Amino acid sequence: MSENPENPYGQPVKTQAPYNQPGQAPAPYGQQPPAPYGQQPAPYGAPAVDPGKTLSIVAIILPFVGFGLVGMILGFVALSKSKKAGFGRNTLALVAVIIGALAVVASIIATIVIVVAAMNAVNEVGGLDLITQVVNQCQSTGAESVVVDGLEYSCAGY
Repeated sequence: MSENPENPYGQPVKTQAPYNQPGQAPAPYGQQPPAPYGQQPAPYGAPAVDPGKTLSIVAIILPFVGFGLVGMILGFVALSKSKKAGFGRNTLALVAVIIGALAVVASIIATIVIVVAAMNAVNEVGGLDLITQVVNQCQSTGAESVVVDGLEYSCAGY
């Protein structure tokens, strides 16, 4: 009789790998056993994340809060980071650059329109000549108010 009480007849014992399902052969050396019941095997590491993605989102938001130039620059930085990491084209960063550029152009146009409107407003009232006349008369007469071109102006502060 055999000395092993679990195998009294001395027959060779089949051993299975600890994670194999019944009826499966053990996995070859260096490979994981197949996943049971259609489950996906665990990944070998965290999935790669584009380093420029978060920066791109920030760059898209900034032009809408008044920082178009900063958003455009951050968009270029996000594009560069994505290329260096090997992710190819970062569409969000490209959108950020475009939106930032449009915001910069819009702010330049708005500034020009405001300056032209202010100059027209000054010219309609009489321009700098009127202001100079009022200041000169206030200083020369010392009165509380002066009349220039039929309109009365206060001399307070002159």
